[in-house]
Amino acid sequence: MEKKLKIALFGMYGLYNYGCEAIARGTYELIKQAWPNSDVILYTRFPKEDKQIVNDLDITIKRAPEKKGAILRRIINRILRMINIEQKLIIWDAEAVVNECDLVFSVGGDIYTIPKYILKNKKETKHSGIVEFGNTVLRSKPYVIWGASIGPFGEKPEVRDYYFRHLKQVDQIFCREETSFNYLNKNNVNGNVQLCSDPAFYIKDTSKQKYKKSSNIRIALNLSPLSVFEQVGESNSFKEQVIETIQDLLSISNTEVVLVPHVLSPLSNKDNDLDYLKDIYDSIPNNIVKSVSLLEGAEGFLGTKEFLKTCDIVIAARMHCAVNAVCEGIPTIFLAYSQKAIGMANYIYNDTKWVIHLMDIKKELKNKTVEMLTSKDEISKDIKSRITKIRSDESRIIELFRNIK
Repeated sequence: MEKKLKIALFGMYGLYNYGCEAIARGTYELIKQAWPNSDVILYTRFPKEDKQIVNDLDITIKRAPEKKGAILRRIINRILRMINIEQKLIIWDAEAVVNECDLVFSVGGDIYTIPKYILKNKKETKHSGIVEFGNTVLRSKPYVIWGASIGPFGEKPEVRDYYFRHLKQVDQIFCREETSFNYLNKNNVNGNVQLCSDPAFYIKDTSKQKYKKSSNIRIALNLSPLSVFEQVGESNSFKEQVIETIQDLLSISNTEVVLVPHVLSPLSNKDNDLDYLKDIYDSIPNNIVKSVSLLEGAEGFLGTKEFLKTCDIVIAARMHCAVNAVCEGIPTIFLAYSQKAIGMANYIYNDTKWVIHLMDIKKELKNKTVEMLTSKDEISKDIKSRITKIRSDESRIIELFRNIK
């Protein structure tokens, strides 16, 4: 009789980020195909709320365990950061996860990356909470980095060595795009690395929410306050660019624009799309506001998917909002603020034609939108063909899962 595995999914703050929900759902589907008899445990900071979001799945949600005195540890870490001491106190209790699970998946898509602004200021250090967590797991249980973007880690030799030494010890690494895959190969991390699609591509759509199509050309626009903050800081200058860009889009005959959030963080308004888009919506001039709306009340990733199905094209800063759309064959423009979006656009379209840098929307977005609308049926057909090919890789991934020891 097959042993009933307990499999941990670790690395997410919460499913308020619809991209995290997508990763959790897609990962669950693949795990259940690889090990039908398994118990899947997802650790987050908001277990009560997150259980409601995925209540259609047979999955256990638990609070991510922390070391005793976690609040004090965070305060000390903040002080250590202020005085430029690299060493930090451990927050997550990896032993607690190891003690109740047989296999651990790291499922935070970006947690093995260093933010661009840190690298730019040469502030990267040889400490990472997820690396320390993984090192503890590896002492006794298999550890898998799944559906991840990885690196870059800057140019400091001690920092690079810290990360690459850990990555070489991981049982299996699944990179979700070629940029990370090639980066690891270039740095001699290759014996345990596979290229795969983002877990969001393997979701089964079970949403009961339905939305009506519009008689107008409906353009969905997703923006991320976090990406704006990384580009321009606290400045409010970009807001005017957004409003002017919406005006430009509405100058296309018979169009309407819907502002679509994809992350609703309870922790920071810098990572809450809904708050950010509400502020933009409230600032829309009276002469065009009737052609602009704000999507509220969508039930997570799947509810948003149902709305996106009613759109002619989608323009998205959040990568998983873009993935949500292309999975339904919807022509999508990627608003890039990092290599991640460029890599994903290239993965879908096999070029970067449908990528615009976030800071260039006023200059480029209208013309790019007109071009996409002109050939949207052909683009949609190509996307659907690509998605079919991506999903055909499912059996290979399931077999790789089963071979993890």
